[in-house]
Formats: sequence, C-alpha cells, structure tokens
Amino acid sequence: MTEVIPGVLRLLADNPGPMTLGGTCTYLLGSEAVTIVDPGPAGDSQIDLLERGVAGRPVGGILLTHAHLDHSGAAQRAAETFSAPILGSADTLERVQLKGRALADEDLLEPGDLEGSLVALHTAGHSADHVSYFFERRRAVFTGDLVLGTGSSAILYPDGSVSEYLTSLERLATLEPELLLPGHGPPVQDAAGRLREYSEHRLNREQQILAAVRDGASTVAAVREDVYGLLAPGLDTAAELSICAHLQRLGNSESLSRVEDDRLHTLCEECARNWGHRPATDH
Repeated sequence: MTEVIPGVLRLLADNPGPMTLGGTCTYLLGSEAVTIVDPGPAGDSQIDLLERGVAGRPVGGILLTHAHLDHSGAAQRAAETFSAPILGSADTLERVQLKGRALADEDLLEPGDLEGSLVALHTAGHSADHVSYFFERRRAVFTGDLVLGTGSSAILYPDGSVSEYLTSLERLATLEPELLLPGHGPPVQDAAGRLREYSEHRLNREQQILAAVRDGASTVAAVREDVYGLLAPGLDTAAELSICAHLQRLGNSESLSRVEDDRLHTLCEECARNWGHRPATDH
C-alpha cells in the first residue's frame, strides 16, 4: 500500500489484466477514521487487503464509483466486516443489488477524519452510473474508470456514451484539479493535461472510425482492424464496444453521404444485435 497524498492510502487488488492494468485501486481516506473509495473485487484476498489497510480503525463509509465488479464486488463483505454503510449513485446500488445511501449529484461527504469534503459528481460516459469524487481541499479527483493512470478508458456500449464521456471530462476540467487518482494505474500529476489529452484522444478516435466507415468497412470487426490494428489478447471486445459507442454518436452526423449513412446504420444494427443487452456490471 502507498500513501498517494497525506492521509490517503492506495491499495492494489490482485486482479491484473488487460482491462484492469496492474489491478483495481482502492483508496483509504483518513487517519483515525477511514472512508473507503471502491472496495475492489470480491474474494477473501481482497477483504484481507482491506483489513490490513484499515488496521482496526473505524470505517465511516464505503463509496462506489460505479457498478463494475472489479470496483464493487467486495462492497457487501466490506460493509459487513467494517460495519459501514455503502454509498453510490442510485443506479449503481440497483445494478449490484446493494442496500445503501443513494448519492445525488454534488452531495457532500466527509473523507474520513481529513479536513474538507468530498463532492460526489455524476460523470457518466464509461458507464451511465459513474460517479467521481472531488476532494476540493487537496484539488484531487478519484476518477474511477473515467480516467486511468495509463492508457485510455473504454466506453462500453450500450451503457457508455461518448457524448456523456466528453461532457464529464469537461466537467472535471472546469474544477481545475491538480491530481487525478484513478481506479487503475498510478496517480496523474498533470490533471489538466491528462483531461485535455483524453478529450483529444476521443475526438481523434471518432475521426478514425468515421474514416474507416467512409473507406468501406462493413462490419464492426473491420472497423476495429482498420482503427486499432493488432490488439493484445482480451482487448478486441472492449475495442469493439467503444467503436459501437462512437458509431451511436456518429449516427447524428449531418456530414455523411447516403451510402455512408446506410453503412453506419448497418454497423449500428450489428452493435445492437450483438451487444444491446450486455450485463450492466460487466467491466
């Protein structure tokens, strides 16, 4: 475990992989009393990790950024272990079927026994239920999967939305944070630069997808091959889901020819047919 800023510890779950990077990050806020942000995946080893981090201190709350199970899977057992309430968006709590306090946008929370408040911010895009937590006093944002420490975050169709994602990035940028504490990967010291980079990356990716459609790509797999080339094992599906999210946004474009529009419509139908009913808690 690592102290990322005074009074905030980062724990790393033992679940490395293509989508989780080195593992899911859990944050413990406070010195004498603790608030947990994202308890991590289910399993005995994760509960053991949390117990070592908490070290017998009282836990005032367990905050969830979103319902994906690598972030929320340990929530119920952690709540029972530490006799602590679970907090998250109403959508998140419903998706993972947990009882807890439903957070409204801009709700204020106490970060353990640290001075200042956390602000819960609805930041949809990666998923519709996503919440980030802004620690204003330290100018730090716990970004969940909205922004990662390395690489880019997937926008998982049909739950994710490119338009909402870009809006959420802009919302965080207006807060002028100095530090991003992501759900995967190391802390990001250049917060403004990373948020700008993420927005530019999404807009550039959209242009690449549009170019592939204009060049005649007739399946989502063909778009993926054109845009991404050869991917590491396990990333093909995530790339195609992000492509589908972009295709949905491009469907509103007025700059397409009839042939391009028809091709786009066919691709969107493929997305709906293959992935229109994905479980909401899949990563």
